[in-house]
Amino acid sequence: MPAQASSRFTRPSKYTSQSSPTTPTSNTTSNATKIIKSRIEYASRRHSLADHGQYFALPMIGVVAAVVVWHKPTVAGTIAAIRDLPLGLQILAIASMVVAVQVVAKAGRPYALFAWNCFVRPFLEARKQPGGIDSEDHQRRLELFYEGQADVYDVTRRRLLRGRSTMLKLCAAQLRQYYPCDFTCGETQVESPLDPPPVPSPRLGPTPPTVQEKRFAWIDIGGGTGENIERMNAYFPICNFSRVYVVDITPSLCEIARKRFERLGWTNVRVLCMDACKFDIPKEDGPEDLEIALITMSYSLSMMESFYPLIDRLSEVLSPTGIFGVTDFFVSSKRSGDPTRQLSWLMRWFWAIWFDLDNIYLNPARREYLEHKFRTVKALNLHNAMFYPLIKIPYYVWLGAKEDPSFAGLRLDSETLLDDFAVLSDDEDEGVGMREGEEDGECLDTLEGLHVRSDHVHGQGMRWRQPFDLDLISRFATYIYAFSWEDPQMDLKVMDLRPEDRMLAITSGGCNVLEYAAEVGPARLHAVDLNPCQNNLLELKMAGIAGLEYQDFWRLFGEGYLPKFSTYLDTHLSPYLSPYAYHFWKQNANFTNFFKTGCTGLAIRVLRFIMKIRGLRDAIERMCGADTIEEQRVIWEKEIRPHFLSPWLIRILNNDRFLWGALGVPPAQMQMLLKEGSVYDYAVKTLDPVIQNSHIKSSNYFYYLPLMERYHPSCTPAYLSERGFTTLQSNPSRLDAIQIHTDVILNVLNNKVEDGELTKVMLMDHLDWFAEEDADAEIEAVSRKLCKGGKAFWRSAGRRPWYNRIFESRGFKVTALQARDEETEYLDRVNMYASLWCGEKL
Repeated sequence: MPAQASSRFTRPSKYTSQSSPTTPTSNTTSNATKIIKSRIEYASRRHSLADHGQYFALPMIGVVAAVVVWHKPTVAGTIAAIRDLPLGLQILAIASMVVAVQVVAKAGRPYALFAWNCFVRPFLEARKQPGGIDSEDHQRRLELFYEGQADVYDVTRRRLLRGRSTMLKLCAAQLRQYYPCDFTCGETQVESPLDPPPVPSPRLGPTPPTVQEKRFAWIDIGGGTGENIERMNAYFPICNFSRVYVVDITPSLCEIARKRFERLGWTNVRVLCMDACKFDIPKEDGPEDLEIALITMSYSLSMMESFYPLIDRLSEVLSPTGIFGVTDFFVSSKRSGDPTRQLSWLMRWFWAIWFDLDNIYLNPARREYLEHKFRTVKALNLHNAMFYPLIKIPYYVWLGAKEDPSFAGLRLDSETLLDDFAVLSDDEDEGVGMREGEEDGECLDTLEGLHVRSDHVHGQGMRWRQPFDLDLISRFATYIYAFSWEDPQMDLKVMDLRPEDRMLAITSGGCNVLEYAAEVGPARLHAVDLNPCQNNLLELKMAGIAGLEYQDFWRLFGEGYLPKFSTYLDTHLSPYLSPYAYHFWKQNANFTNFFKTGCTGLAIRVLRFIMKIRGLRDAIERMCGADTIEEQRVIWEKEIRPHFLSPWLIRILNNDRFLWGALGVPPAQMQMLLKEGSVYDYAVKTLDPVIQNSHIKSSNYFYYLPLMERYHPSCTPAYLSERGFTTLQSNPSRLDAIQIHTDVILNVLNNKVEDGELTKVMLMDHLDWFAEEDADAEIEAVSRKLCKGGKAFWRSAGRRPWYNRIFESRGFKVTALQARDEETEYLDRVNMYASLWCGEKL
């Protein structure tokens, strides 16, 4: 960052106590943690009967009615039984019944009002009369709809209007990257009753503002009863805002909001009952130096009669460093460029007509115009399965920001952003409103131009992930490898990797890529994988390093489970995740053991099943906890080996579906393996040497992990150790050197890498999968992109892979670094490959 920008954005002294990336475990952070944890405990006790009444109130009424109608003799018998009781017990029984009826009536009242006003009353009113419920007067129409249910609005909408808390958490996480946030202010105010997040995350992003007090405000358009404001207090305390404006056109809802803020004592919140299109900052609030840092709309954009002028107006008032958050129902267009939002024709037709009956308009043009005026920061497309599995209502959460060319000078705090991709071009180069890929006003079917640039203040999530073909998202449901199965210690030993190197590697589980970054930190590291989910996994690990404290990072990736992971995604990790990775993990956040996810998770579950039916759990734990290799070997040979290496088990598992679906071994590679011997011989030559030469507990996490379903604290990949984690978190340039490409290696080499740029290439074993023509094309590209003296490395299931001759024909000197033979059966801690090779470009 330029010197003048650095001095301009110096944090005020009242906020200097917040933690920084270099001090992630400071005392101040610990104090903040205690404050937020106390809020979590408080919130868990604030669930009223009304909040959960919909779960049992109406079903209970239905059950009572059914009993009365269909079981009259039973009811009569019950009354007779009560009549025969002593007087005292009669009084107690009758009193209990009265209390039960009152409780059910109280819990069910909000939903009865909701049903009456939404589904009955509109059809009883004179819909076409002037001033009626279908009046041309927008305010009158909304008031007639809400006036009878304003006091129960919050209770009845919590299950229907999903995504509001998620949107607020995401907005708060983005705001904290730039705006000062004091979690200790307003301690005497009323606590929010809704789930607060954990402690704010350390930042790797742009240098936050620091010199002078910033006056910034929040506008909640269509804010209704003001519940969003109360929710937000848990994520970004309201006392940090100079002003908060709740703008709504419905008087009855505004009155509920005013009472709410009077009760909370929040004097900086103003409720304005007016048309949002006519909103302007009141002169008494000093609009000259009041920055609009946040604008939100929750389920209100779809109710606006004239949304074009509203969005135009909001794009004018939002600060270049501000965030715009929206959550609402949606239907997709017939052919959406984003496969995550595509709906079937029936869903598009049904929901558009259904909501139109209540004057809610779900035409895709609303969201598309929103994305035209603002650049996407985060996007989430989900279904509200409130009546699962029959009814699933599509809704989205979207965050956007202004792409202000004058603000492009605020760069990330890294000296290694050498080749930032430019998704958007300056307006002066391509014309006003034109984006990359547009020609003669015709926009290509791509979402690349919709997202903020990586150098934007809110573009941290686009720093690592490179643009890719979004059609790939629908081709892959999950990742194959939750963790890598190549030994990075051997890689580092043979590669002689140095900080000045520029290398390319396959993403896989992301472990080896982060090992290279933690141990060496090369100047550029291209991580390539065709499967978007594998790259989503690498992004999650990098975001965890950027946004979590070590103990939480260890729980997630060391023990396999982080409580409230979905909340951490919103509050800690979202600023550092691309929209694609965030969307993927939000949809897959409910795992109980991270290592049982992906295709390798299937292999672990099969292994667990075998251990259970054969009664091997105790023996496995003793072997993995053995203090010596000898003790480990004895347990293996006497108690475990006869089961794991039984011919019948190997025959059962030796099928292409299991080998590819659970272990990631394609048929072509399996054929190479069979040329070296039988599957049984391969299993013996792999496992026996590992047990005899490596200590599982202290040095071989590759086998400790699938056997114990977690890492041992003393034996982990480098990035997962506290030392490696601290190295990467305190040196963000090591992470910023990583560029994540979702494509085949050949395309990345041809389109993203300069000739002679690379010094090292790690191809792992994937050339085993190729036909000769494909292997030749990739090896030729590797030769062009490597500098003279640069080296390529590869593993193979064969002792002499057939494609070695292609390397030689393309100008490489090929050398065997390791090869399995009768004398050498143990190659590395994984020991699953028959050879390791190096090709030096001559």
